[in-house]
Amino acid sequence: MVAFNSRKIAFYGVLSALMYVFLLIETYVFTAFLGSFTPAILTLPFAIAISLFNNKKSMLVGGLIFGCCSFVLAINIANPIFINPLISIFPRVFIGIVAYAVYQLAKLIFKNSKSSFISQILPIMVAGLFGVLTNTVCTLCMIEIFHGGALATVMQTIISFNFLGEIVGAVALVPLYSKVLKRVENRL
Repeated sequence: MVAFNSRKIAFYGVLSALMYVFLLIETYVFTAFLGSFTPAILTLPFAIAISLFNNKKSMLVGGLIFGCCSFVLAINIANPIFINPLISIFPRVFIGIVAYAVYQLAKLIFKNSKSSFISQILPIMVAGLFGVLTNTVCTLCMIEIFHGGALATVMQTIISFNFLGEIVGAVALVPLYSKVLKRVENRL
């Protein structure tokens, strides 16, 4: 039993490190090309996939890892908005809850389909879409609560532009990430 717990802890530690690397890549690469527009094309699908690949016990883990990594990065780069944990961590916890619930519902709806794409992959894609929507809505609400006014309007505009890229990233990458995570976990 101890080895199992140690392996799980190590596995989630590696996922956390990978999430932070994805965040660094997004922050520095996208900022170089797009200015202040930094869509979460790699990290958000990864957070959703972490929340979906195992069972309902892990549905909080993906968003929590994403939020904590966002918070640490905000401290490191002195981002005045996301340095508040109620903006960087709290909204992200709901990503996994919503994505997991939508995934379970979509699996139930599409379970009788003869197509493996519709019965297996489409529910993951739909969950990814709702995970992105949850992240965007919750983050915008928290920014409005804590930074109402002009700053909130600027951030809302930026996040709104990022939203389209994040949707495309989630629909394309969540099924891929989920498959890889299941394979890796089965080897533990």
